[in-house]
Amino acid sequence: MTAGPWSHASWAALARLLLVPVLLAICAPSLSAAADEQSDAVKLVETVRQAAIALGHGGSAEGQLRSISAAFDGRGIAQAVLGTYWRRASADDRASVVDALLYAIAHRLADRLERTQDKTFTVLGTKALPNGDILVRSEFRRPLHGPTSVDWRVRHCRGQLCIGDVFVDGGSVTVQQRDRVAQLLAGNGGSIPALVADLRKGRV
Repeated sequence: MTAGPWSHASWAALARLLLVPVLLAICAPSLSAAADEQSDAVKLVETVRQAAIALGHGGSAEGQLRSISAAFDGRGIAQAVLGTYWRRASADDRASVVDALLYAIAHRLADRLERTQDKTFTVLGTKALPNGDILVRSEFRRPLHGPTSVDWRVRHCRGQLCIGDVFVDGGSVTVQQRDRVAQLLAGNGGSIPALVADLRKGRV
């Protein structure tokens, strides 16, 4: 006795059965790439932390500053911090602000992280954000202090991963810099060279 023609439900079940391995084959590389990228984001954060610790302990300032600066989206941070002043600034002034801001950020991180060690610094995890950025969540503990949360927003810039912002206990370093810079520019008549001098002196 021959079997009758397959029902619509049978064909649908077969299609689903055949579709599963195809979808897995398509999705697996992208999931693997996303995991690799999040792992690279954690490595970037660790590179910055180690450079900040070395800087805080009196290591080669030039080498550590260069390492930290290369890890950050200096141009993006400077644009966010300067706001409308960025559009008016000359190319030389923009470059000076980027360098001075990264200098200030590096020293601020050194102040906060110099006393951390592997046993007091913990990466809590990573999270892919809707715009493609990666949030690396971490915390560190210091003697006589509670845990301090430090979240690193990592994005693509200059064809590689870079840090676009750091949040210490929920507060954005970029926003803090922006507010302080706005005060300084309002007080110095909008002078970019004067702002750069203040950044270099640690007044921001």
